[in-house]
Amino acid sequence: MKNQYVNNLQEGDVVNDVFIATRNDLRTKQDGGKFLGMVFKDRTGEIGGIMWNNAAEVSRQFEVGDVVNVKAKVNSYQGRLQLQVDRVLPLREGEYDVSDLVFTPDSMEEDIQGLRGILETIKNTWLKTLVDAFLNDADFMGRFTGAAAAKKWHHEFRGGLLRHTHEMCRLGETMCELYPNIDRDLLMTAIFFHDIGKLDEMTHELCVDYTTVGRLLGHVHLGAETVSQRIADIDGFPEGLRLELLHCILSHHGELQYGSPVVPKSLEAIVLHHIDNLDAQAAAFSRIIQDSKDKNQEWSDYMPLIDRMIWNKEG
Repeated sequence: MKNQYVNNLQEGDVVNDVFIATRNDLRTKQDGGKFLGMVFKDRTGEIGGIMWNNAAEVSRQFEVGDVVNVKAKVNSYQGRLQLQVDRVLPLREGEYDVSDLVFTPDSMEEDIQGLRGILETIKNTWLKTLVDAFLNDADFMGRFTGAAAAKKWHHEFRGGLLRHTHEMCRLGETMCELYPNIDRDLLMTAIFFHDIGKLDEMTHELCVDYTTVGRLLGHVHLGAETVSQRIADIDGFPEGLRLELLHCILSHHGELQYGSPVVPKSLEAIVLHHIDNLDAQAAAFSRIIQDSKDKNQEWSDYMPLIDRMIWNKEG
């Protein structure tokens, strides 16, 4: 049974417990020797680790995604906790409890029913047929509901993609109330499909990481391709509607430099882009602020991805 969790570790602690290895990076020291950089995670967070002795040998003993027993001491390096690792031993299935290692929200069933409830209100016959083709696909829904929305930044947990999509639909409903000329059916359909390429872009098992096809093509292209294939199975699907929907999916990152092959050029596309970004950033900020509260910090650690620290105003 696991007793030591990342969010409770303190400087000086001696660690001897189970984690998922999410990084195994063998590097060269200035003197030509090797050292091993690692990252370990459980359901509460992740922590970096370093090993100076027998680095090459230990690096060969485990792979990214393995569940390992780690023996280490908690030190502080550049203001952040780090494991000074003495030993890493890979474990076999049955020697650990997945629920100790992978966070799963309690509200998954609520998110599933909430999302289904919204999508079932779609009135456009063609879009409803398309959406139902996915909702009634048990294999797809199993993958969709168990997927993370991202590797690290937002909704980075099992069921995260489901929650992100549900939250976006709720935001989308408000936007449709404020701007009645939005095609609600198109927007809700686009929200449902906008990130489904992530099912193939990343692995969604113990460790979330990018697949080869994900690195080469990206989820924007993969998602548009998946939807295109399903549309092709619906005889008579209107070409104009197909183009509108695919444009929303292909442009949802908003800018070319952020991975969209085209920029939003319709009302539904620009709304999709902004509610996607709003939900992602709000979720990420909320997580970081909670982490700061747990550490009794007024300011978060520096976040290179957004080039800033985040204020915990209650700190």
